Amino acid sequence: MAGWRSRIGPRTVIVMLLSVECVASSGASVLAQATPTPAALDVPAPDDCQIAPRALPLFPPGVGQRTAATPRPLASPAAGPAVVAVGAPADAETAAAVTATVREALACRNAGDFPRAYALFTQQMLIQLFGGPATIDPEIQAAMSEKPHHLPRGQRIGLVSLEQATIMPDGRVAAIVTTATPRRLFRDRLVFAHDSATGRWLIDEARGMGG
Repeated sequence: MAGWRSRIGPRTVIVMLLSVECVASSGASVLAQATPTPAALDVPAPDDCQIAPRALPLFPPGVGQRTAATPRPLASPAAGPAVVAVGAPADAETAAAVTATVREALACRNAGDFPRAYALFTQQMLIQLFGGPATIDPEIQAAMSEKPHHLPRGQRIGLVSLEQATIMPDGRVAAIVTTATPRRLFRDRLVFAHDSATGRWLIDEARGMGG
C-alpha cells in the first residue's frame, strides 16, 4: 500500500509507523539491517489499537504553515552512546504509561490505521514529521481516509524495550525505545508530553540513535 511509504528522515520508530514496506525498503535502518530480532519480541496486535481516531484536518488553521520550500526532516541519528536528558528517573507508573503509548502506537501501525496512530502524537510531533499542509506527502494525506488494513504478520513491528525513562526539567518524559520487525532493529530517543485532556502521554519528539 503505497500510501504508507514515508519519504522523510532516518528510519526511526516514528517513520516505521508510516511504512508497511519496512521489510522490503532500501532505506537505511538505525541498526544493522541484517540484525535478527529478539525471540521474545512483544508485537502488539492490531486489535490493541483502541484510541479514538485523530480529528481531521491534521493541521488546523494557523498550525504548521511552513511552505513547501522549507521542509524540516526528522533529526539525523545521534552519534555516540544513547543519552537521555538530565532529570529524575520516572516512577514505575509513568514508565508504564509511556510504554502503553508506544505499544498502542505500534498496534495502530500494525493495524494500518493512520488516524488512530496519529492520535498518539502531539501536534508538535506532526509538525516535526510533516511540516504542515504545504509539505505533507499527498499519499499520506490520502491514506488518512482509507479503510485500515491489518499488516501481514511478517511486516508487523514489536517492542523490544523501553529504558532510561526520565522526567525532564520541562515535565516531559524521555526514554530510549528499541523496536523491531522480523528483520531489523530500531533504536530511538522518544520524548512524551502529558495531554491533560485525555490524561495520556503522547509522542512529542523523536530522534533515531546509532547502535
